[in-house]
Amino acid sequence: ETEANLERILFVVRELGPVAVIVDEADAAVGDRTASGDSGTSARVFAQLASQMGNTQYRGKIIWFLLTCRPDLLPIDLKRQGRCEEHIPLFYPETVEDRKEMFLAMAKKLKLPLDEKSLPDLSKTPSLSGADIESVLTRVRRESLVQERPIDAKLVQEVVDNFRSLRSQAHELQLIAAILESSDQRYLPEKVRNQISSPEQYSVLARKLRELQVIEDGPA
Repeated sequence: ETEANLERILFVVRELGPVAVIVDEADAAVGDRTASGDSGTSARVFAQLASQMGNTQYRGKIIWFLLTCRPDLLPIDLKRQGRCEEHIPLFYPETVEDRKEMFLAMAKKLKLPLDEKSLPDLSKTPSLSGADIESVLTRVRRESLVQERPIDAKLVQEVVDNFRSLRSQAHELQLIAAILESSDQRYLPEKVRNQISSPEQYSVLARKLRELQVIEDGPA
């Protein structure tokens, strides 16, 4: 059924083109050529997707976006040129302008009455991901209702000060994998590019990734 359903989906995608296809949690969703334990279903699903993505007849007509926080787990066959050929890393917003845009975008998503005047000094806020900022603003809404306070810069700052984001070795692993998997150095922030400006620095980062992979995934 899985393979038949996938074939029907791919047929619809081919008929709809030009179309963009987004696959979230791609490292878990697309299967693997070497997968076992499910009578070969995952391997066949992978083969179907890889064949479709590599079909030059649909180049420019079907654009695939594979989203993952573990690009190192994606099968190498999918990451080669002609399939997923652009590897674009996404980092936490770093500059004040980036943070402001993320806060306002998340506020719009949450339908929160927040404008630039309601934002605190974002140059002093800690490093926050998009999900962290969404969580902060959800708490802002809750605190505003519970305390019967307006949503202003003071309230947002209080919530930010009390917010604690989960950080672990898994986050470091994801960050390093994103850096090393990037297909164009221009996708990387300048300070990140400086970390791998030489082959020696690149090797150090690659070795760190392997160490974290052993800790996270266990010995191979």
